[in-house]
Amino acid sequence: MKKAVVGASRPLSKAASGAAGHESLFFSYDGMGRQTNPVIRAAWLAPRKVPDAARAVQPMCGMECVSLLWQGALRVRDSAGLHAQLAAGDALWHGTGSGVLREESLQAGAFEACHLWLNLPAQHKLAAPYSQHIASADIPRVALPGDAGHIRLLAGEWQGQLGPAQTVLPLQLWDITLAPGARVELPLPHGWYVEVLALQGQMGADYWRDPVRAPQMVLFDAFGEEVGLSVSASSEPARLVLIASQPLNEPISGDGALVMNTPEQLDQMRQQLAQGAFRALPDEA
Repeated sequence: MKKAVVGASRPLSKAASGAAGHESLFFSYDGMGRQTNPVIRAAWLAPRKVPDAARAVQPMCGMECVSLLWQGALRVRDSAGLHAQLAAGDALWHGTGSGVLREESLQAGAFEACHLWLNLPAQHKLAAPYSQHIASADIPRVALPGDAGHIRLLAGEWQGQLGPAQTVLPLQLWDITLAPGARVELPLPHGWYVEVLALQGQMGADYWRDPVRAPQMVLFDAFGEEVGLSVSASSEPARLVLIASQPLNEPISGDGALVMNTPEQLDQMRQQLAQGAFRALPDEA
């Protein structure tokens, strides 16, 4: 049985986003992210020309920040010792755990990226920070049946192939391109919500009468085992990110990128940040 569409929405108003300028926020834990927990935030930094090199620092704890880069170069480092230089096509899985200062640096030129926040379960909230830099060459590119397009398999499984990302909870994260005239049925677990971020082109979703035009987000119900998508033969290719995860039925108390379970825990992390417990970024080499 196919999963039905719960709803579709445009990104919220663009908001400042550190070094990258402004981002299109599809949802956050202040709204729909509480229903789709552990996927608590999704933001797209649309293709643009970055006029000058830029950097920004943000405190983070209690969650994972997953960065997908399609254009440009992105350097990420943190106060726990992470240092990653992402090229176009790369991804970064950054677990902030007990708290870090995260710095992003951009070069001038073309840029496009997506940031996803994944809530960490209570037992992992205070884990030591960690990271996994996934090079583009290490991401399997799998053809869809009937020349319908392809999937870049970052996390989860597709027809026996596994994505390289090591995840805390069972998770599917697919970077998908659908060809004109494509129709696909994508198997996904019963009981999992599915979020599809349409970033380019136009597509149809089963049980939803209106076309999905980028940039737009579609939420599929947890009930059902399959998502049906299609692209008109007269349309351009559609590009989208699909993410689904085993639900995390835990409360959220957050302040920006500080994401805990209770107000008391959040206050404690604010105090630790003020006292320097997140440590300082190392000096540039």
